[in-house]
Amino acid sequence: MNFKFKHLVYPVRKDCTVVIQPVFPVTVDAGRTYELIIRPYSGLRRYGLRGCEGAPTEADEAFFAEKHVLTVKDGCLVIDASFPQEDCYLCKLFVDGVQTDALEIYALNDDLFGKTPYKGDNHMHTWMSDGKDSPMYMAAAACRHGYDYCVITDHHKYEPSLIARDFYKDTGVDFLVIPGEEIHSPDNPVHIINLGGNGSVNAWWREDDSEYRAAVDAELSKMDVPMVKSDKYAAAASQVVFDKIHSVDGVAILCHPNWILPNGFNEAEDITDYLFDNKRFDVLELIAGGAYEVGTQMQLSYYHDRETMPIVGSSDSHACFGEKLEPGNYTIVFADGLDVESVKAAIRAGKTVAGNENKLYGDYRLVKYAYFLMRNFYPDHKLQRNQLGARMIRFASSRDEATESIREALKSPRPSEIFEPLRWKAE
Repeated sequence: MNFKFKHLVYPVRKDCTVVIQPVFPVTVDAGRTYELIIRPYSGLRRYGLRGCEGAPTEADEAFFAEKHVLTVKDGCLVIDASFPQEDCYLCKLFVDGVQTDALEIYALNDDLFGKTPYKGDNHMHTWMSDGKDSPMYMAAAACRHGYDYCVITDHHKYEPSLIARDFYKDTGVDFLVIPGEEIHSPDNPVHIINLGGNGSVNAWWREDDSEYRAAVDAELSKMDVPMVKSDKYAAAASQVVFDKIHSVDGVAILCHPNWILPNGFNEAEDITDYLFDNKRFDVLELIAGGAYEVGTQMQLSYYHDRETMPIVGSSDSHACFGEKLEPGNYTIVFADGLDVESVKAAIRAGKTVAGNENKLYGDYRLVKYAYFLMRNFYPDHKLQRNQLGARMIRFASSRDEATESIREALKSPRPSEIFEPLRWKAE
């Protein structure tokens, strides 16, 4: 690559100055001719945007049909442009008539342009349940994997997530650890995550079993459905757990309903059908782990037969070294900021894509943008996150004698630096 864009993402229908920077050791020579052809991936969408304000015009058609001479300014190449539609744009750069680069940029409508695409893992276990590594190491490993946040969700336990969060709390580290837990209420095979709740639901049913049972009985009294008694109880118990998660302001995630065990699905399909038909969970864990890939593919088919709902992808990892969070399923959350409330709000609103390095799932508009990010943004983003994660591991390994230099190293890079190349802003 000889050149790169200073910013990758631009607002639709705004007058923007697009800056193309040379990549060392290449330099811009004012004596040479630099030209650019810009094409929207989808073509100019007259039919698709019919009736919309600001649909492509004849002037737009002329602009994207021409080869434009670039201006040389401050050692960079510059062109003024306005992008008529949300899309990926292929840009072919010519130097003295010879094509040297094929680059991509993206234009977004206002609602998505203002969001930042954070990558994260919503389902991880530590040695405080059935995992192999500590809560602080699992968080550091998630950062090294290229993520901006993680949720520690040990079986039956909320406290490990607080340990991981508090361990890095006063370091200034730019990585978000969200409190969480995987809930396994009595006589209920359904796996449920409490993401970001301000209290433990596992602690609730353990400490007040009679209240839990009474809540389930009340739920059962409203269920006039033909189900096996044990399945009906599990469905009622799950609804009670979802409600309890909401009471502590958590996001209720239904985990891997088509997980295949030696004796069949982890939860009977009647339970899954009932929970989907009487939906009180917030989010479906669409893909998770790697040990149940067949179940995941069945789950995807099941999901596509149902009404669209918010989704996440997770590793369900139980170790950070050796297994390395394999197979690397994750979520891209399009949020207002890297804080617990912003991430929760984006997940609840369905501003997410679930996937891994090979496949992405979700709303077409978000998936289309996310694939662009995979090609053009996340490789560099992962390198920076990997460096920060290595410093987090060093800090976790030497906390008793941690030096000020380690603490200082944890404070960079900041979010503004990591995401600086992403969004255009008027200068």
